[in-house]
Amino acid sequence: MAEKSRDLEIMLGEPKQAIRSMLIPLAISYLVIQLNLFVDTFWTSGLGVQISSAVSTISPVYWMIAASGTGLGVGASSTIAYRLGQRDFDRSSVLAGNTLILGLVFSLISSAIVGIFIGPVIELIGAGDIHAECMDYVLPFIIMSWALILNGVVAGLLRSEGAANKSMTVLLITAGVNMVLDPLLIYVLDWGIFGAGMATSLSSLVATVLGLYWYFGGRMVLRLDRRSFRPSKDAMVEVLVVGGPKTAESIINNVINMVQRVFFIIATGTVGIMLYNVPWRYVALGEVPINALGAALIPVCSSSLGQGSPGKVDTAVSYSVKLTIVITLILGAILFVFAEPLISVFTTSESMAEESERLIWVLRMYALILPATGFTILGNSILQAMKRSSLVTTLMLAWGLLKLVCYAVACQYSFEAIVEVMVVLMYLNAVVMMILAKREVRKKQVAIVVASQDDGDMVR
Repeated sequence: MAEKSRDLEIMLGEPKQAIRSMLIPLAISYLVIQLNLFVDTFWTSGLGVQISSAVSTISPVYWMIAASGTGLGVGASSTIAYRLGQRDFDRSSVLAGNTLILGLVFSLISSAIVGIFIGPVIELIGAGDIHAECMDYVLPFIIMSWALILNGVVAGLLRSEGAANKSMTVLLITAGVNMVLDPLLIYVLDWGIFGAGMATSLSSLVATVLGLYWYFGGRMVLRLDRRSFRPSKDAMVEVLVVGGPKTAESIINNVINMVQRVFFIIATGTVGIMLYNVPWRYVALGEVPINALGAALIPVCSSSLGQGSPGKVDTAVSYSVKLTIVITLILGAILFVFAEPLISVFTTSESMAEESERLIWVLRMYALILPATGFTILGNSILQAMKRSSLVTTLMLAWGLLKLVCYAVACQYSFEAIVEVMVVLMYLNAVVMMILAKREVRKKQVAIVVASQDDGDMVR
């Protein structure tokens, strides 16, 4: 019991220590996930430009499905951590059980929607020449959406009680199994691009089973039993207040990412999708420590709010801002300087080698936006912790629509013009996100102080 409680007590304690205790294991797990995506890109790039373009085209569908689990996981992380800050363990367990129920419901909905609309969408965005390849890649995600979604839910449950090491283990297993299955299914069994999608799905299943085993086996602070799984409208609403908008935000982002591919195709054909997507793998790697920081910040801030401690919230946010500045500047410089050798990893086939110079230029442009993406992620996480997910969703929708309008204009000039416009828009989004985050933190702090003063007056 001491081991189970230690992570929770650290999370409820000094904010900097709490963030540091969760940051390293979360960063390791996110790093392995991104390396896992690198492995996917490496193996599929060996099949040529057409397959790589298909993966780049259809990958937002995977992220839209996974976003449901990630969104629910963030909702669970925020709301359960808040309840644990109040030492309300019974309510926390009910929230956990109902989040898993929501995950299964979301999987049925997402599979139905993707199955019905994916074919017409591929044709609509102008990727008809790779239609068959896209369908082969997405089919495993449709069949096993429940595993992809529950994987994100379980990771969120673990983070909600500060169990970053176990969350890391789940994600490490996901990546490790996928790395083993990729070459086996793609080349040995000759399943090609279908094998890449199936490897991702099966790896999520294995890790999800392990996480659920810990909960049902009584190895966590939260206990899952039959009472936890009694459907509760209040519990579901509490999780969805944060998780629903977060899921909607992720889906909106990926829908916009899918639509914006039209403009890449207009500018330079379907190869433009590959030019945009492949260098982004390194941006995603650079975002790993900030994503980990944001994931740690949400339960730490939420539990501090539950304890009624505005000072802890301020300490956690200020510490995270400083870390973000240092990390993104260093990693951005590394990507810019070493762009050429980094891109060479993906240009092993003849058709990919022909695009080497353009890929290097894109990566260097991406290096410039790493601080902007870092503060966008951080501001987003702060707002999730303040239970202002709906505000984030509204902002991301407005920003996404602005981005599409700007890309529509830029694509009339060149692919390079689209990338240059993206750099400007990324910084605009980061500034607005952090302004809103700072405002919401101040509101919560004032509300806590006022509430404590009112309680003191009542006692007197």
